[in-house]
Amino acid sequence: MPMLRLLASPPLRHGQGGMSLFPSMMFLLVLAMLGVAALNSTLLQEKMAGNTRDTNVAFQAAEAALRDAESDVALNITPGTVFSASCSTGLCTPPSTWASPTSQDISKLVDWTDTGSRRVYGSQTGVAALPDVAAQPLYVIEKLSGLPVGPGGSAGIGINAPPSGGAAYRLTVLATGVRAETHVILQSTFLVTQ
Repeated sequence: MPMLRLLASPPLRHGQGGMSLFPSMMFLLVLAMLGVAALNSTLLQEKMAGNTRDTNVAFQAAEAALRDAESDVALNITPGTVFSASCSTGLCTPPSTWASPTSQDISKLVDWTDTGSRRVYGSQTGVAALPDVAAQPLYVIEKLSGLPVGPGGSAGIGINAPPSGGAAYRLTVLATGVRAETHVILQSTFLVTQ
């Protein structure tokens, strides 16, 4: 009978068991850093898109408020309407005509929080409130000057004066977006002929 011989196996070396662990951990660390960078980029783009949308909503609200202020002038302002430096009920004289004249824009001089010195969108015209804004737009009306009658004068470059005269008004609007922190200020000049 043949004899089986058992061969002794060489002793196991334990010194090289962790060599693949270090590169694997470094690879996972690099992947995690790339994932965090991609997430930060996505979050930043989302914030920018949200801010742009909010600014657009505020701008559209300001445009609507300018149209409302124009309707207010056309419906409610008469030659006898009183305008003052205190902007009582949102009807102002230009800052350059005040007792202490200034060239600063009216939008910086009006106290927008004072309900007695500005008008609210729809309050004078009865239009429905704007949806999706944190607050309804506010506006003031400045009476700039009377328009001359007939030829020889103008209210602007290339504009002939109306044959019967009239008045020029500057409308200044402060509108808010979806978030209360987003504000847009717009101005327009509105001419009314008599």
